[in-house]
Parts: sequence; structure tokens; C-alpha cells
Amino acid sequence: MKTLKILKEQPKLKGLIKITKESGIPLLGLIHIGVIDRGSSLLQVRASTYCNMKCTFCSTAANSFEIHPYNYEVELNYLVDWIKEVIKLKDNQVNQINIDSVGEPTAYPKIIELIKEVKKIPEMNIVTMQSNGTILNKEKIKLLEEAGLNRINLSVHSLNQEQSKELFGSTNYNLNRILETCKLINESKIELNLTPVYLPKANDEEIGKLIEFAKELKCKISIQKYEIYRYSRKNKKVKEQNWYKFYKKLEELEKKYNYKLKLGPIDFKIERSKRVPLVMQRGDILTVEVIMPGWMKNEMIGKANNRTITITECNSNIGERIKVKILETRDSIYIAKKT
Repeated sequence: MKTLKILKEQPKLKGLIKITKESGIPLLGLIHIGVIDRGSSLLQVRASTYCNMKCTFCSTAANSFEIHPYNYEVELNYLVDWIKEVIKLKDNQVNQINIDSVGEPTAYPKIIELIKEVKKIPEMNIVTMQSNGTILNKEKIKLLEEAGLNRINLSVHSLNQEQSKELFGSTNYNLNRILETCKLINESKIELNLTPVYLPKANDEEIGKLIEFAKELKCKISIQKYEIYRYSRKNKKVKEQNWYKFYKKLEELEKKYNYKLKLGPIDFKIERSKRVPLVMQRGDILTVEVIMPGWMKNEMIGKANNRTITITECNSNIGERIKVKILETRDSIYIAKKT
């Protein structure tokens, strides 16, 4: 019952769960924390779930404690060990790491150290990171540059100060500071990629201005589609488009501004590669050990076959062994229900 002992000894600070090597909690199998393989030469790495913004359209509803009672943070060296393990499981067919998050990646206390450690991995050519830019400053950008970060995918959705505050759900959002941050990144060795979310009938005009801003900086701009999920925040002013209409809009904008907007894996040097082999299949019924609370209410996380499993509609106690049925296995993200 090592996991139970570790979790009980943790300080109860705003529902924070720290995942350490001693806990033995696998870092493969969850959507919100650890390592995710989607069958390409790029791995997603999620070191924490913290977020300092509350975007009105956030697909994960980050920073909403009524939906996500707990935050998670992974011990640096343990996370690096698991990154290396997943690379082995993919027969070393990995040359990129993208540090992203269901929240804000730069809120991870050891983000600089994480980049440094990942860059030491053989054949790791490119390390990138998502960010809303609010925690970045001149000093931190310099440290990220020295650590070897190759690109920052920066979320900025409008060039209007008041609209930006509204979209980010924060009166503290400072657009001028973000635009200065964009210029500082662009002047460094770190590549800048602007990643606005297109919100039909909300930021149409602002998307055009952001394209002009990208042209001015001569940087990439990867316009994102607004997506609605079961637990995401819904912007009442915006209706979700289908993919056909979204790509048609990108084509129109490409012609209007004479700037490449339809970017795909080839533009970021991402290739297909071997997937991490599944250790459980849909429909499997097995016994798992409950190891910690889930990211959503009424969820627990179990462990089996050195993988983590999200168990829906479950309130079992940590340390219990229960039978579950595997519902989903896509991208080695395991979801199950108690039987």
C-alpha cells in the first residue's frame, strides 16, 4: 500500500496531488498528466495541471475546481524516466517533445529543468512548449532559450485589450505585455508560433489582425478550431463549426492575407511512428488497484499492467482492488467503469 501511504502524507494544499517516483504511479494512461503517444515522432508531455487563466472557451475547463477538484504535479526526474521509457516502447522513433498541458505549462515549477533534461535525450531534435504567455518575461525567455527550447506555441486570441480580458476570463490579462513577449520570443533563438482559437462571430476581425501581426513578425500562425466537449467551457456567443467550414475559412484567409495558414505535421517535421503497444483492450475485465482521485468528480484512477486507468463513476477508496471493464484505449489512454 505504498501509494496510499504517499498520498496520505502529502500536504492538503488546494487539492494538490504530487506524483513522485516513490508513489509508483505510472505516467502512461491518463489524458491530463504524464506522457501521451498519438502514433507520431512527437510525444506530448504534461507535467502539471495548473492554470492561471479561466478562458471562456477552454476545452478542458482548466482552473475550475467545481469540475476538477484536484491539481497534479509530477516529480521532475520521475517524469523524465517515463519519457525515456515511452521512447523505448516506440523503438526510439521519437525526435520531438511538446510540453503542453490541460492548463498552463509554464506554471510547472521546474519547466526550465524539464527542458534541459529532455534535450539531453539522444536524437531529441526539437522541444516545444504551449503557453498563454502570461508568466513569461524577458528573464524567463532567456532561460528557456539557454535550456534549448526550440519553439513556443503562444495562445493569443485578439488584439483588443477588453476582448482579450473577456476571452481569457481574467481582468489581469495585459495584452500589451503579451505583444511585447511575442516580440522578445521572436528576437530570441526560440521560434514563435501564434496559436489563436477562431471563435466565429466573436473574434473574426481580430483573427485578421493577428495574421497581420504574424506577417509583421515573420512567424508562423496556427489558427485553432473552437471545439466543444462534454466538460469544456462554452462561450455562449460562439457556435462550433464543422471541420469543412473551418478549413474553408482558412482558405479564404490565406487568399486575403497571402499568408500560409493551413499548417500540418509536415510543416513541423512530425512523422508517423510506431505506437506504444496496448496492454489492455476494449472490453477487457480486470482487477485494478485504486491509487488516487481522478481529475473529474466521481472518478478514481486505478493501476494495472504498469498503466494508469481512469475509472468513471467511481468512489472507491485508495488502496482498494476492484474489477473494471475497459471502455476506451485510444492513444494508450485507458478509461474504464466499475463492474
